[in-house]
Order: sequence, then C-alpha cells, then structure tokens
Amino acid sequence: MTLNTAMSRGWTAAVVAAILATVAALAFLGIARASSISDLTVGSATVAPAGTVTISVTGTTDDLGSYRVDVGYDSTLVTATECTSNHGVCSIDVIATDTVRLNGTNLAGITGADVVLGTITFLAGPNEGVAALTVDATTLVLSDVATETLTVTATNGAITIAAPTAAPTAAPTATPGSVPNTGGAPGTSSTSSMVWLLAATGLAVVAGGAWVMARAGREN
Repeated sequence: MTLNTAMSRGWTAAVVAAILATVAALAFLGIARASSISDLTVGSATVAPAGTVTISVTGTTDDLGSYRVDVGYDSTLVTATECTSNHGVCSIDVIATDTVRLNGTNLAGITGADVVLGTITFLAGPNEGVAALTVDATTLVLSDVATETLTVTATNGAITIAAPTAAPTAAPTATPGSVPNTGGAPGTSSTSSMVWLLAATGLAVVAGGAWVMARAGREN
C-alpha cells in the first residue's frame, strides 16, 4: 500500500511538472508570437549644395532580434561618406553600387518606438534637386529573438538640396514729423532762396530810385 502511494505521488509530481513545462513553453511561444516591427523609416532632410547631412533609419519594434536594411541613394546628387549601425556593422557601396547596408543583432531584443537602428551621413553635390533614399524590399531581412521572420512596409526618405533663401531686407522707417533730406541741411535751400529774393528786390528799388533822380536832374 505504501509503495502504491509513493508511486502515485511520483506520477502526480511528474504530471504537475509536465503541465508547468507545457505552460512555460506556451507562454514562451506566446511571447515570441508577440514580437513585431510596425514601422521602418528612412529619414528626410534639407541641405545646402556642398553641405553635409546625417539621416537616421528608425523602427518601432517589439523584440526585434536582427535586421538587414539596404538603403539605395542617388549618387548623381549625393555621396554616402559614413554610416553606423547601433547593433552591428554597416557598409557603403560594398554589397551594391549606391547602396548602404545596415546589419544588426540583439539577442535580448530591440523594443521601443522610433528606435534608431543606424545612421547614414551624406555629402551633397553642387546641384539642387531631390535625392531619393529607398529601402530595397527584396533584400530586407527582419527577425525576432527566436529567428522568426518579421515583415513591414518601409517608409522611404529623401534629401532635398536647395540653396538657403536670403532673408528680406526691411525698408527704412521714417520718423514721424521728420523733414525729408534733399541733400543739404534742413531748411538751407528755402533760406538761401529767400535771401536772394530780398537782395534782388532791394537792388531793384535802389536802381529805380537812381533812375528817377537822374531823370529829374536832366529835366531841370
């Protein structure tokens, strides 16, 4: 009787252990299935000709385990000069011409909104224009910590090359009650005219008086 009881208890313990293991496995699978990436975005920016700009590649993820993102760019307008991957390595024009590849792995899982996966620095050329930055969907690889494939439709970016617009020059503001300056000191022109007018009038009077006196003398 004692032996049967011991065996019964042993089987009960084994069954409980099996149930707990199953629950743990199901919980793990549930967590693994919850892994996702809901956004993958290449940034956009405006830069002056011959200027430098850095673009970020971001994602909104839940337990992202690894990623491979190829970003193509228009080399007739910009040149990729530097890149970084926050969870791995990157390369410029190694995998393909005019393409930057970002590789990354994180066994603990990458989780967060707008998490920066990597950055790319570009040097703008001398010409104005819009250089598209495009994620290659055919080479894009995303997976969770259990190496299950994740999918997302990427949002592409662009670099706009444009010369800075000069700020408009403000017109001079006239002081209320001020007299427009015509080139000389205020009032100089009108004063001079008045002096010459008075002088001419005086000369005319003197000349007229002299003529009258001379005529009277001749008549006498």
